[in-house]
Amino acid sequence: MKPTSQLPLLLITEHFAPGHGATAQLMTDLACGLVSRGIPVTVLTATASNQNSYSELPNKLKVIRIAVKWGESKKVFNKIIKGVLFLVGALVWGILYGSRGQQIFIASNPPFIGLLGLLLKLRGMSYVFIFQDLFPRSAVLSGVLPAVGPITSFWRFVMACICFNSKYTVVLTDAMSRRLSIDFGRRPNLVSIHNWAVERAMPLLRTENIFISEMGLSDFFIVQYSGNFGRLHDLLTLLEAARLLENAPIRFLFIGDGSKNNQISSYSDEFGLSNLIKLPYQKRERLPDTLGACDISVIGLIPGAEDTVAPCKFYGILASGRPVLLIARLNCDLAQLVIKENIGVVVEPGEAYELAEALRNLQLDPKRILAMGQRASFLYESRFGRERSINSYAALLE
Repeated sequence: MKPTSQLPLLLITEHFAPGHGATAQLMTDLACGLVSRGIPVTVLTATASNQNSYSELPNKLKVIRIAVKWGESKKVFNKIIKGVLFLVGALVWGILYGSRGQQIFIASNPPFIGLLGLLLKLRGMSYVFIFQDLFPRSAVLSGVLPAVGPITSFWRFVMACICFNSKYTVVLTDAMSRRLSIDFGRRPNLVSIHNWAVERAMPLLRTENIFISEMGLSDFFIVQYSGNFGRLHDLLTLLEAARLLENAPIRFLFIGDGSKNNQISSYSDEFGLSNLIKLPYQKRERLPDTLGACDISVIGLIPGAEDTVAPCKFYGILASGRPVLLIARLNCDLAQLVIKENIGVVVEPGEAYELAEALRNLQLDPKRILAMGQRASFLYESRFGRERSINSYAALLE
């Protein structure tokens, strides 16, 4: 049964509009998309409002902003404290204002926020848990938790309890579904629903892109990494390729923020690289310009992360009609898709010389770049997209 006007769907997500991160934008799209389908939604979030708040939220969408006053540092400890404070605030709100029979969507940032599902289920509420990345495996790969030990085993047990008690557990790819089944020893009630492009590039010629002109990059081949510089993302291979190509007519444009932000600055300063440009996250309304401000877009994954995270930037690249430069192991599902559909190039982590050579060749072959971009756009329209994914989420409420 769909939520009624008396029992709206409760979407619990730490990140929401006006946040610039991927989770904030995706969850905003999901809430708005469900409301447009006649499903009333109440959002619990820790994202504060401001004068630049997202102005297109529908009137029937109710947003409850739970104040979480803590430092903005990217350190793991600060993120944990902020997550715990949000969990407590959301739990209190759910106990006071939630209703028996109400359905909940819980986004897994922070991962332990799924405990709300277990606790609110005691009140007669049911929940769907949305895994953005597979914890605790993601923490192990990034070095936050040890590969084996009581703490890691405890969190694996907690996440298994969350998944096996959910109405559905949503993962983003079939690879994540297989990995979760292996880690838990049996398969919970899994559903694979892809993310989507939150924005796409304007359908303009490269020479008409305002952002390229503003940055003075019209005469260069542009390699862009846009989004989160996270612990599971491989930046070093790309940075080393940039060092090897310092004298080539190629520029490396980094747009975003994250835990590896200093890695870019340190590498640039250490080698005095003039071909690196680093910018902060851009406002959502600027994304159609920035996404199109490149010849090829980069996704980098450290070994082991291929079935643990699903880079949402992949969909924005495809929708923008740009080729994919994927730094990941060749045998992973994403690499095989890029190769099979001929929508970009794949190099393994650490293969900086091979990457530099590939970029030299691509810079001299604009027809190949154009053809790969066209195939990428066709792939997105035929297999992915916001409407497809939100329809799948809506179907979980039937």
